[in-house]
Amino acid sequence: MQFLFRRDTIAFVKAANWRKRTALPTLILSLLYTFTYVVPIYFYPLNQSLDDFFRWANYAIWAYFVLDYLIQLFLASNKFKFFKTHIVELILVVVPFFRPLRALRALLFTTKAGFRTRKTYVRSIPILITGTTILMILIMGAAVLDIERPVPGSHIKTPSDALWWALVTVTTIGYGDVYPVTNQGRLVAGVLIIFGVAMISTLTASFAAWILVDHEASA
Repeated sequence: MQFLFRRDTIAFVKAANWRKRTALPTLILSLLYTFTYVVPIYFYPLNQSLDDFFRWANYAIWAYFVLDYLIQLFLASNKFKFFKTHIVELILVVVPFFRPLRALRALLFTTKAGFRTRKTYVRSIPILITGTTILMILIMGAAVLDIERPVPGSHIKTPSDALWWALVTVTTIGYGDVYPVTNQGRLVAGVLIIFGVAMISTLTASFAAWILVDHEASA
């Protein structure tokens, strides 16, 4: 029994150390992956050599994501439990559409690791949300543009159309001047709407927590 406990503890420490060491590189590569994903869409069509460069860079970074997941699985003492509790991580690696969203997870994980106090964390939430919202607008704007651009009768044909649509959608304003007409585009819109509602709720909650923390500090 003691041997099993010690083995699990060692495995936990190794896994934690791996995540700590790779947090910043994962964030940087996640942002680069997002860059290699959105640039060919927003600046379509690229010349062939540049398009090939972005595509192979995309594959290389994705291979790192796969390797990172497999290493974490290998280091886990209970691999089945790791698999069950890291389904989202697996989806972000396997499903091409969701891979750029790994940048959001990496951003949150890396910045949270640097917070030492609850007060610092609470006050940094608006900054985190701003960063994730900008990433979400860029990613989802590119996704909907890639889907809608070749469709006859689509309202989203240019990068400015896509970014404007993403901005008004994530803020839940929804002017309705541009909108997706395909089922895939509506799926992207649904994800962005859910994120927007969650973002507003989180901002409201963080504002309340900010007031509470300041009140506790002054009491």
